[in-house]
Amino acid sequence: MFFRTRKFFAFLFFCAISILLFSFNQAKTYILVCKLPLEGSLFTTDNLQNIYLFRGNSMKKYNSSGKLLYTYSDKSYGIISAVDVNDPMKILVFFKDFPEIVLLDNTLSLNGNPFSPSDAGYPLTTLVCTSHDNGVWLYDAQNFQLIRLDVNLNIAQKTGNFAQTLAISLNPDYLLEYNNYVYLNDSAQGILVFDSYGTYYKTIPITGLRTFQIRGDDMFYVAKNRIHAFHLKTIMEDETKAPDTLATEVRIEKNFLYEKYKDTLRVFEIK
Repeated sequence: MFFRTRKFFAFLFFCAISILLFSFNQAKTYILVCKLPLEGSLFTTDNLQNIYLFRGNSMKKYNSSGKLLYTYSDKSYGIISAVDVNDPMKILVFFKDFPEIVLLDNTLSLNGNPFSPSDAGYPLTTLVCTSHDNGVWLYDAQNFQLIRLDVNLNIAQKTGNFAQTLAISLNPDYLLEYNNYVYLNDSAQGILVFDSYGTYYKTIPITGLRTFQIRGDDMFYVAKNRIHAFHLKTIMEDETKAPDTLATEVRIEKNFLYEKYKDTLRVFEIK
């Protein structure tokens, strides 16, 4: 009886995952909403469907219809390296060359004083992202470790040197915290996953990525001109066509798809 019950629940689990992947892979209708010229800008999106284009020392915020909402510019710290909008009300802007971290509100106005990881003892910080409870994660390239600073810029967690703790050499290029997990991407090694305390959990063996997006239990990325959905809990994966086969980067926010096509950002409503 026990084994029959296990088989029954395993069958239900398989059916649920099959339905999920079928839903992702089934034919979709993409309705073009607007186009924005990138002109060398990088882009990201938030969970309110807003768009952020940044290049040099400036950033622009648009809504999903392509209307310009707010602008930000600061020549004090050089070039913007990364923008984290995981919390649209507290946006993190990172300038790697100094390094310097600037926090903005939803109107792209200053939200507190800028601060430097150098002041906390980490002058070779190359990656930064927001963390829970108003903290931030840093990647310390000098000691090959992740550091979490709390709201008072005190050290809350530290992973230790990866060369010693994990016996690997890393050259990471993307850092993200989502749902109490931290994702550190190395295009050669894959995506290292840590819990909210900085304890190593696993490595997702997907290489060659420069960026990805996590929403719910799915990780989205583009490879070979197709949108991939990797389910973080079941490690099952499916893919579907992008609106344009030459798309190099996409993001999905609810029923909107944002597609980088050459030097244009195209916004589609998904039907």
